[in-house]
Amino acid sequence: MTEKKRSIKDDFTMLTILLIPIGVAVNVVGGNLASLLKLPMYLDTIGTIFTGIIAGPWVGAVTGLLTNIVTGILNPVNFWFIHVNVIVGLITGFMARAGWFTDWKKGLLATVIQAAASTIASAPPVVYVFGGVTGSGTSLISAVMIAAGKSIWTSFLSVEIIWTIIDRIISWLISLGVMRVIPDRTLVKFPLGNLYLKKK
Repeated sequence: MTEKKRSIKDDFTMLTILLIPIGVAVNVVGGNLASLLKLPMYLDTIGTIFTGIIAGPWVGAVTGLLTNIVTGILNPVNFWFIHVNVIVGLITGFMARAGWFTDWKKGLLATVIQAAASTIASAPPVVYVFGGVTGSGTSLISAVMIAAGKSIWTSFLSVEIIWTIIDRIISWLISLGVMRVIPDRTLVKFPLGNLYLKKK
């Protein structure tokens, strides 16, 4: 018996729709905290990753999209990176649907893949629009390398890939921690929640 193919609308239940603004709020708070403290990471995809893992790619993508629309109103720089947060949601969600986040090793690899993809996606606007420096914590490190004579591409990619991986691993671990405290009776109500039941 073949499994029914999921459609996009299957991911959008009443519960997941209510989850989206929570994910956006978490992203906004995390991003503002990282910006305020000038951390060499972003912390603005925690909600995107969590919704992608538990509710699928499309809910994750919408969470990422709305996050950058909201933050872009306050800081127009973020409009240039809408596609990055959407990509994070899509990759996380599709890999979650394939079961990658039910295993520590595969979950770590999935997080690294997602971080690499989003780093590549963010490179063109950073380099061509902002000259390698956007004002984030990682940009300060890149600026030092550029001043030392390194190329913009080398400076951005070498710094960004390392800190983005660290950033996304932290976000993934936070998401796992949250899921561990959610009761099974609540998890099963989410599109991918059955993958993370504590009693199977």
